[in-house]
Amino acid sequence: STSSPATKKCFNCSKLGNLRCSKCKGLCLCGRDCQVATWKSHKHLCKAISRNPNATCLLLDGMGPLGPGEFYAQNVQKSLQYAGVEVAVVNVLKGSKVPEQVGSILSEVEKFSSCIILGWGSGGCDIETEFGNSKIFRDKAVSWVNSGGRFIVQGERPQGYGNWPEWFGKSWESSDYFRTDYACNGKSDNDIHWCKWYHKAKGAVTTTRYNAKTVMLSGVAPEDNLFSTSDDSRSYSLVPMMSGRDIEGGQSAVAVGKYGEGSVSYFGDVNAEDETCDVMAIIARGK
Repeated sequence: STSSPATKKCFNCSKLGNLRCSKCKGLCLCGRDCQVATWKSHKHLCKAISRNPNATCLLLDGMGPLGPGEFYAQNVQKSLQYAGVEVAVVNVLKGSKVPEQVGSILSEVEKFSSCIILGWGSGGCDIETEFGNSKIFRDKAVSWVNSGGRFIVQGERPQGYGNWPEWFGKSWESSDYFRTDYACNGKSDNDIHWCKWYHKAKGAVTTTRYNAKTVMLSGVAPEDNLFSTSDDSRSYSLVPMMSGRDIEGGQSAVAVGKYGEGSVSYFGDVNAEDETCDVMAIIARGK
């Protein structure tokens, strides 16, 4: 561990400490005893963080029903690489107090400008509830976003796992679940979405019709709705009775909302479409 002013609480015992993990720099500690006591639960995350010293994106994997390392994580990593974003991948199923550790990492490690959470709300494991119920993670994540961090969630049913959009003052709720076409609301400076740099970014997806099977959101303000259904959106399905249904306009497949100096995003695509992963990578990279 390395020394720093004794102005922060020890992750293990909450006393003021002047040490921090020498590898990841993300946990504050008060002494050798707490360092040893914490290492067993911290080593998996610590090694993942330290493996790529150039990482600017923290990718949390393992919440989805298929577990860590599945196709969604692989596709997102490919898009991040193409976008020039270095990533540190963390398996959230390893270790203990993982939400609290992640919160500490975001708070203490300056190199991370974006955090992607895959599968949150998909009902894959108990860790989803742990993240939703962790006040430490919530408070540190909100503070980090307010200071400029980009918080990105792919998943379903946000209100069922801590209602994380509410942390950022968003009234986003899950609604329809269909494959349909979505219109981009950030194709030009004249579009309603607040993120005016998006359409100018290298690799930006601004196609008239983005098609994906998603768990949509309702309650998304127009200026936060990057890809939404239109009045003429219809469902696609191999099952005849599920195909051709009218889809209510204004529902969101990709929501990107401003919060403080940063942003909070939701991606409802369940199949890791190439366009979805490319948009996610661009939001993670920023301008």
